[in-house]
Amino acid sequence: MDTAPEPGLLRIFRYFTGIAMVYFALVLSFAFLETGHAFSLQAQSLQAQSSLNFLTSLVLFGYLSQPWLARRLKQAYLPIALVAATVVPVFSNLVYLADPPQPSLEIIIARSWVLLPILVVPLVLIAWQYGFRWVLLFIIFTSGVELLILMPVARPVDIRTLPMVGVPLIRGFAFGTVGHIVHRLIDTQRAQRHELVRANVRLAQHAETLEQLTLSRERNRLARELHDTLAHTLSGLAINLEAMKTVVAPGNDELQQMLDQALVTTRTGLDETRRTLKDLRARPLEDLGLSLAVRNQATSVAARANLALLLDLSGDLDGLPPRVQQNLYRIVQEGLENVTRHARAQRVALTLTRTDEGTALTIEDDGTGVRPGETASDVGYGLRGMRERAEEIGATYSLSSSAGTGTIVRVEVPEVRR
Repeated sequence: MDTAPEPGLLRIFRYFTGIAMVYFALVLSFAFLETGHAFSLQAQSLQAQSSLNFLTSLVLFGYLSQPWLARRLKQAYLPIALVAATVVPVFSNLVYLADPPQPSLEIIIARSWVLLPILVVPLVLIAWQYGFRWVLLFIIFTSGVELLILMPVARPVDIRTLPMVGVPLIRGFAFGTVGHIVHRLIDTQRAQRHELVRANVRLAQHAETLEQLTLSRERNRLARELHDTLAHTLSGLAINLEAMKTVVAPGNDELQQMLDQALVTTRTGLDETRRTLKDLRARPLEDLGLSLAVRNQATSVAARANLALLLDLSGDLDGLPPRVQQNLYRIVQEGLENVTRHARAQRVALTLTRTDEGTALTIEDDGTGVRPGETASDVGYGLRGMRERAEEIGATYSLSSSAGTGTIVRVEVPEVRR
């Protein structure tokens, strides 16, 4: 069974029990005014049945109006209410077996139709929440109990009593038709709702990708403009200042000093411009995609640090949301940096795979491991940064390490269900 009620189901159920409570209260009041009897099982059968259904509706209305009960009972909360709304009305029809002493089959059938609107609502709610197989169980129970009530009265079953005995079966067929229709409608609605959620997720990812692409192109455009204008201008100015220094008279120290200062300022500005250009240009992740960017990063680090590299990249890594790709790439960067700077390893294995369950990243080395004294050093800050990046994308982060046995970093990102 589903653990959470469908949106709006409890509100409709509570509304129905409230209306039923008012209805049976009016029936009881009218019966009391007509007969003068108290509300007890000693009164006539209609009053006794109405009393039982009134109390059931009253209790159910209070039960469904208490949110703390839903939190406490959890999965059992709704089934308890549905069972009560089904079982009590069905068995309330048993009171007709005692009134009159020789009950009439026609009277029992006629009065049992009072149960039809009472039972239709639980039927619809069961089909809405749980599906058609529970509708079948509902039909078997309600029809079976009524047949047990009718059979002793209908004996012997003949041409006169057979249509009466068949009423529960006909009503069961009608219940099955209604339950099947409701179940099909709800299934269609759920499929449409899930498709809408998937479409919204795809739209959000498309918008995020488009935004990233737009920013990347704009940064590259600005970088080209600055390179072609400001960087070239500063380079030319530095060359001119160098040339001016060669033609200044040797004894003119003041002018030489001014030229040196201008040259230092120009070169500083050129360095800052180049740094800005480097920052403006699109990152490798945006240019190459996650799979190729990680491959290039790992290969470059392994070659620079003379490490034996075991690399395993699989799955649609470039199909991950941009934010997930960015954080995974930074975790790889930081993890490989920790290996080269602190681990003194000979081998590093990097695995990044994506399956239907999610994306898993593992960085394993055969180095010295993380020692307790290093928790406050640079490696500690690096590990903390990886953990924070993992938490940012809803991933689980784990680190296994001890002195002399190497380190294993694992990051697992659950797949977003669409």
